[in-house]
Amino acid sequence: MNYQLLLIEDDPIFTFLLEKGIHHAGLKGKISNFSNGKPALDYLIKEYSEKNNYVIFLDLNMPIMNGWEFMEQLESFAKIDNCMVFILTSSSYRNDIEKLKEKSLVADFVTKPITPFNLNCIKEGIENKFEKNQII
Repeated sequence: MNYQLLLIEDDPIFTFLLEKGIHHAGLKGKISNFSNGKPALDYLIKEYSEKNNYVIFLDLNMPIMNGWEFMEQLESFAKIDNCMVFILTSSSYRNDIEKLKEKSLVADFVTKPITPFNLNCIKEGIENKFEKNQII
């Protein structure tokens, strides 16, 4: 099954490495890159469909529209049935983790740098959510 993979990250080096890791982990789908939450949100508002599955890798600390602001807007229209958000951050503050656990669209919290093990766990979570309910 394919997914729309959205990478919302302002660090081009990390984005490049994340893309390579996604390909290596075998996640299939069109990858769209956004340097902050605003263009990603504009894209989703225009293109979001309940018929598609979305996997979003979201940095919390970005200019213009940060991850927190993006999540606030995303929650107003995205559905938990077809959308998974993986928070990417260098922050290990317990407060951030606790706030994120309250958000239904957040599938996991991954501290940077992301590892092949993290990506394999993410792939397994995506497959468990989207592929096990697929009608063959």
